[in-house]
Formats: sequence, C-alpha cells, structure tokens
Amino acid sequence: MTDRLLSGKRILLLGSNERAALSVCRSLGRQGAIVEIVAFDPVRQPAEMSRYCRRRFYFGSPVTDAIKVLDRLTAHLAENDYDAIFPITDMACELVYAGDATIASRFVIVGPDPKAYHKAVDKSEALKLARRVGLHVPDGVLMQFGDDQTPAFKLLEQGPVYAKPVRSSLLSDGFVNAFEVKKCTTPAQLERKLSEDLPRLPVLVQQPVPGHGVGLNFLADRGSLVAISMNRRLHEPPEGGGSSYRCNVPVSERESQIARGIATELNWSGLMMIELKQDADRLTIMEMNCRPWGSIETAIRAGVDFPALAVAQALGLSLPTALVRSDRPVRVRNLKNDLRWVVGQRRRWLSRGSPLLDWLSAPPRALLKQEHMDIEQSDDILPALGQFNPVLARLGRRGRLALRMKTAGLGHRHRFRRLDPQEPLLFVCQGNINRSAVAEILFRDAGFNKVRSAGVLPFQGRGISPAAARFLKQRGKDGTLHRSTNLHTCRAFVSQRATIVVFDYRTKADVLMISPELGPQIVMFDDLAHDHTGELHDPQGATEAVYQECFARIEAVLQDQTG
Repeated sequence: MTDRLLSGKRILLLGSNERAALSVCRSLGRQGAIVEIVAFDPVRQPAEMSRYCRRRFYFGSPVTDAIKVLDRLTAHLAENDYDAIFPITDMACELVYAGDATIASRFVIVGPDPKAYHKAVDKSEALKLARRVGLHVPDGVLMQFGDDQTPAFKLLEQGPVYAKPVRSSLLSDGFVNAFEVKKCTTPAQLERKLSEDLPRLPVLVQQPVPGHGVGLNFLADRGSLVAISMNRRLHEPPEGGGSSYRCNVPVSERESQIARGIATELNWSGLMMIELKQDADRLTIMEMNCRPWGSIETAIRAGVDFPALAVAQALGLSLPTALVRSDRPVRVRNLKNDLRWVVGQRRRWLSRGSPLLDWLSAPPRALLKQEHMDIEQSDDILPALGQFNPVLARLGRRGRLALRMKTAGLGHRHRFRRLDPQEPLLFVCQGNINRSAVAEILFRDAGFNKVRSAGVLPFQGRGISPAAARFLKQRGKDGTLHRSTNLHTCRAFVSQRATIVVFDYRTKADVLMISPELGPQIVMFDDLAHDHTGELHDPQGATEAVYQECFARIEAVLQDQTG
C-alpha cells in the first residue's frame, strides 16, 4: 500500500466510536485520503478530534429518528462528491443496508453487498455457516416469538446462559434499535429478557464457552482473501465485551482455511472479524462483525493496514498479489479501558506480576515502542483528550438531571386532578413496559378514548414485562400485544395538547430535558389520586410482589378517577 493509491480520495466515515473510527480515520489520513465523518451523537468522539478528520457532521440520532437522519444523509451525499462511504458502526451498517439499501445501491460502499451482509450479520445464520467451515458452535437453542420457552429454561438449570438477540442493531418502524447480550443467572432474568426482545427478533440462548477470546480478521475481494490477521485477547472483561489489551498472533493454515471458507461461501467483499473462543485446539464461534472492529489497531500496528486496503478494494484499485499477513507479536492497549480491568484485578495488585504495576509501566513501554496504544499517539494528540468527552457528557447530564429532579420535587404540591376521558392522555415512564403500559391498558378499558403510553428510553417495540402481563391477565386483559414506544414517536399526539402523566420526578426531569416546552402539559401521577402517596417508582428487576404492588396502585388511582 502506497500513499498515491488513496491520495486525494474523499472518504466519508459513517458513524463514530472510540476505537475503530479513530483507527480507520488515522489509517486513511496517513495514506493521503481526505476523511470526513458523519456522527450519530452530538458529543464528539476521539476520531472527530483527530488531525486526519477534515470535517464532522451531525444529522441527528438514528435511535430517535432514523428516517430524518437518512433523509439528511442522502441530501448530503447528493451535494458532495465522495469516492466512497465507509460504515464504521453496527448502526451505520443498518442505515446503509436496511430496506431497499438505497445508499448501498447508489454509492461506493467500503463493505459487502447487501445480500452477503444480511447473511453474516444474523448470528443464527452465522452459526450455520460456521459449522460448514469446521468451527464449533455453542450449545444452545434459537427462540422465536411464540415458541415454547421450556428448552431455554432447561439450559438455565445447568448454569448461567447468555441471551443473544440475533442482531446487534435493527432498523424498524423508523428507529434503529440496539440489542445487548445479557448473562442470565435466574429464571426471572431470562424471562424478562425474552419477553422484551422476542417480539422484535429471535434470540439465541447459549451456554458459556470455555477458553480465551481471539479475533480472526480478514479482508476479501469477491470471495478471495486479500489480507488476514489474528489477535488474542490478553485482558478481557469477565462478563464479555471488547478487550482492553491484545496481541497479534500468527495465523495457522487451519485458521486461514476457515477465513477462506467463509469468504468463499458468502462471496464476501470487505472487512470481517470472526469473534472466537479458543480452548486448546478447539475454536468456537461467538459472532461475525461485518465492519471495522474495535481491536483493528492491533493489526495495523502489526503491518496489516486493513482500512486502507479495504478502501482500495472498494474503489477497484490495485491490490497486493500475495496475501497480506503478519506474525509480528505486537501488543496494543486501550489505556483508559484497561484501567477497568486492572481495578477488577485489585486482589492481585501486591502479587508477583502485579496488574497495577504493569498498567503504570505501559506509557513508558509505549514510548520505547515495546507496545502501542489505541488512542494516545504522539503525532495525533487531541483524541487522547477526546476519549473523555462521553464520560464528561454523561456526568454533566446526570448533574442536570439531578438538579431538575430536585427542582421538580421541591416545587410539587399534591392537588387532586380529575381527567377528562375525551381528552388526549399520554402516560410516560422509563421503558414503557411496566407502569405506563399497564396504565394505558387499564385506562383505555375504563373508557379513556385517547390514551397512549411511551418511555423516555430509546427503545422501540419491546414486549411488556412478564409481571405486567400476569397482572393484566388476572384482570381479564391481554397485555401481550403491547409494544413499547419512545417519547419521540408521540410528537404529533403531544402537539394536540395531550396531558402527559409521569410517575416520578426522574421521568419528569427526563421529559423536560428532551422537550422543555412540554412542562405545562406534565402532571404527576400522584395528583390523579385523592390521597397523596408520592412517587410510583419503576419496579423493573424487583420481586414479583413489588411489581404487583406497583400495578395495584395504578388500578387504585383509576378507581379514584372513575369513582
């Protein structure tokens, strides 16, 4: 790879995160490309502060309004001449490949074609492919909405399980939902996870897999391997997630054949990271990542410049004739994230090979080129400061939220308010699967004709909680068809001067931070009751008795309104 191949090429990175976006931005910038970034968060990420980022754009969040973001992005692409679009995050891939894949069909995408993408990104389909190329798969079951869930709970009887939605992100109903893997140790945890996610997509329930984490990484061009690398996780969170310290390791012929088999089966073009667990000579698949991965800096430092090679492949530029690979034992650390791992190892701080001393000596070793850093680099300093932006933003939001909660509590005096059954009424809680969902169903059944519910959390389409469904069933009502929605979907309804009922000061503060102009429309749930009883807090994760007590109070307030 030489500078002239990408010199002057204008590349738009779609999505930004702490590690992958920064590594890609630096890689392309050092190869002479003009790099611009479309961010999905108003808070600047490290990549957006890199010297190699020429411009940064923010068109809104796909989590709250993907359609508007797509419209703005499409207009931006029509007005600007980019050589290629490089999706960096799962959310970015959803925008590029969702629906009729309008963007993917009109512009050069650094990535696979839509058909191959949809096969690889689905974890259940990835398992089928893994078996065909000789990988082991975790023991588990695939649960669909409406399935008998007994097999999943039988697995739980043997020990903890991981509930994995088959997609990490999914665009539906105009919103991009993000899905998380959850470790479940009790039947109640698994029941809640399945009830929330199964209405939206299938869920794999799998037993834990022994071994240490490795990443098998490759770039392919129409099914043929262009570059390959492998990294081993040296420090990985005990509950899963990205590693904070990794080492590049040699790729065996067996592992090369696995990568070659996957690329051939999918006729793959673009980057892929196969997340594996290695136990002796046994390789078990976890998932396939169809975009730049968080540990990509390890391969770059080892001499396999995946981002630059991927752009060259997408643009049809000349590629190396021999497979690009490296056996150099390069180690790369994310200093900030690795501190979390070190804290988790605090019982070993005074032992031989102290994790704390190792972490403290990392910067000097980086200066001596004995290891490398994901973010802190001497020729690009600002990203090292930018990595703290999200932390500071979260702290600032918590402070503002706490202040608003305190203000709401001090200024509130209980005053009974009777609702008009013919007026628009919106119940709002956090996730719209417990309090507001039950209130909507009960009040509608009692004759409130224009009642809706929503949550302030950015989730869409989740099923009602099992405890809420049981409570409603005892009253002869079916809550299983309820699907959560977030407050952003209710703009038109709220504009009809709907009364917004919130259950606690936290939710009131959240609503005011999203839309301060809604203040005059907000009513505390406590004011719907004759007697002052205070806030009604979210029962999520509590005992069944707490759930039932919460919902019974909603029922009692309804009797005050209709009595």
